[in-house]
Amino acid sequence: MTKAPPKLTKIQAKALEFIRSSLERSGTAPTLRELCAFMSYSAIGSAQDLVAALRRKGFLHTPDKQSARSLVLTPKAIALHEPTHQSTDTTFIVPCFEDVSLINPLDNVEDRVETLRMSISMFPRPYPAPEKLFALKQFGNSMIDAGILNGDWAIISYSSEVEPGRIACVKVGETSGLYRIMKDRDGWYLRPENTSHEIIRADELNPNFQVIGEVIGIQRVLEPIINA
Repeated sequence: MTKAPPKLTKIQAKALEFIRSSLERSGTAPTLRELCAFMSYSAIGSAQDLVAALRRKGFLHTPDKQSARSLVLTPKAIALHEPTHQSTDTTFIVPCFEDVSLINPLDNVEDRVETLRMSISMFPRPYPAPEKLFALKQFGNSMIDAGILNGDWAIISYSSEVEPGRIACVKVGETSGLYRIMKDRDGWYLRPENTSHEIIRADELNPNFQVIGEVIGIQRVLEPIINA
């Protein structure tokens, strides 16, 4: 007999929804103190016990190292509230990835780390097709001269073709990243927006790079200032 998956109590469901909505709204998880305040607990230990229960039931990841904002939803938790790509006439729900392992990341639900809720007013007309949007997190300073900083979310419209001169999400070997797509008489190449980084020629790669989509926007989440 297959064992039924653990169910959430009303209190656990309330806490999980608060964590999920915080991630969607701001891109960051709430702290234990914020969770404690939301649940109207007088002691932070009560919030810690609640988080521990959600981790035991498989709805929150157990981090290798504790930090102030270490509440991360598991795929099981995300599946409880799988968003539509266009929640209203004025907002898009954009799935987020820290790396793109598949050529079509929109098929890869398990690797989604969170979602962004974005107003369509942030995009130029004609508005992009919401079912083709995803976000990739930028790591490092390879695109800093284009104003894309470490930790930014690049909003990408899924497509296998991008015009020369545009910034794209590109799969290079087994990893993905952001580059400006360029072309000269020697052919196509990828140009990081940082002069300390080398360009990548298509004929130097094995396999050649594969374009996954064009960057059409940036979402930046500012870290809160912690008073000493």
